[in-house]
Amino acid sequence: MNIELVDVHCHINFLSNAGDIALNCEEQKVHTIYVTTLPSQFEETYPYVKNLRYIYPSLGFHCLEHNYDLNKEKKLFFKNLDKAKFIGEVGLDFSKKAVTKHIQQIEIFEFILLNIQNKDKVLSVHSASAEDKVLELLVKYKINKVIFHWYSGKISTLKQIIEKNYYFSINEAMCKSKKGQNIISKLPQDKVLIETDAPFIKGVLPYKNDFVYQYLSKTWNIELIDVKIQIINNFNAINKLI
Repeated sequence: MNIELVDVHCHINFLSNAGDIALNCEEQKVHTIYVTTLPSQFEETYPYVKNLRYIYPSLGFHCLEHNYDLNKEKKLFFKNLDKAKFIGEVGLDFSKKAVTKHIQQIEIFEFILLNIQNKDKVLSVHSASAEDKVLELLVKYKINKVIFHWYSGKISTLKQIIEKNYYFSINEAMCKSKKGQNIISKLPQDKVLIETDAPFIKGVLPYKNDFVYQYLSKTWNIELIDVKIQIINNFNAINKLI
């Protein structure tokens, strides 16, 4: 039985052979959300992927991006908003690696949330060291369709996120760390999705991501094919929300 695979968070444009990767996803029927980190990236690459069935171009405005023209990017966000089913990568990062000040990140995130508030979009959110603030803003703007990408925060916040019926995308790095394993063990099976975050996790691609499926098979104590069925069902459930 051939079950279609899923990668809900992949930076295809950052891969050296991006065109080949996209075509391989298409040929192998891997549902791949192609996240961008600026609206200008989305606009530049959208024409190349818009007609692909298994590639979902996602309009991003990443909190770790800097040295760009804010007004220009905001205009491009508005211009391209109706083209995108998915919004991401967006969110907040209050970790030490963040260059942009917290207040600037929040301003952009609120700009995004305000403008998708009444639209049928699904967000892929970054929340490193800012999980509580991200959740607070999602609730404030009544955003119901959210995938928490690579969640690494507190278990107490995780429980609140689960109560909001949000989804979580997990990856190989999470499966290999004790903290990630603990988080995964707390997730409802019907809210789990799989990502590669390629190329930021090296050696994985949408159609070469077997480790995560195998890990879930062992963790959930179910057959590998049943894991694949669960994940594709979860992805289909998100699409029905749109």
